[in-house]
Amino acid sequence: MPDMAPEWLEKLLVLQDRDVHRLLVETQLAAIPREREAAARKIAQHKVVIEEAHGRVRELELERSRLEQEIATTEEQARKYRNQQIQVKKNDEYQALTHEIAGTEAKISDLEGKEIQTLYDLDAEREKTATEEKVQGEEITFLENQLVRLTEKDGNLKTELVRARETVEVARKEVPARSHRVYDRLAKVLALPVIVPLRGQKCSGCHLRVSAGVDAEVRGGGEMTACDNCTRILYSEA
Repeated sequence: MPDMAPEWLEKLLVLQDRDVHRLLVETQLAAIPREREAAARKIAQHKVVIEEAHGRVRELELERSRLEQEIATTEEQARKYRNQQIQVKKNDEYQALTHEIAGTEAKISDLEGKEIQTLYDLDAEREKTATEEKVQGEEITFLENQLVRLTEKDGNLKTELVRARETVEVARKEVPARSHRVYDRLAKVLALPVIVPLRGQKCSGCHLRVSAGVDAEVRGGGEMTACDNCTRILYSEA
């Protein structure tokens, strides 16, 4: 604030400072639902990763069970062929059964190889899933804690907003009626701050050079003077 500033300027700057704080609190409060939604969305994504990892384990477990069942069925078929082979008397029937037995044994060997590979894959996938679950679980815990903090922040900001609005109203009552009207009109169409210092003949709001007349009026002090570019209220810092 400039030295020996007129009373209307001092009161407007106090009002503006409190208005800026109120706006900041409102902005932070308005952002909380989006922050909650983002955290909840990330939690859901992490859970999907965990579920997909468990899904891969379940698929391998099902494949292992399928192979076990197919091996058991094929072994039973091989036993039947051997029993039949004992009973046949014709050589061609015996040879046919020998061929069938060889085929089932080859199939069993192939299935057992696949079963062993599936067991290796299953062990590896379980280990990978455990690691994935730990990593994703830590992220979920962090985000769940963030949701708790957001709930606390929401309550604190609502309380702070009540106080901020009260201080704005107190400051508003101290501002002269004419200054009050000008400030409100500017605040509706321009982003705060609407009362800014003149620096080097440039408005610090729009950063454009003002006319010599405006510069002289501002440096003269006393009267409310607007930037002839953006219409913000100017004051001299000298």
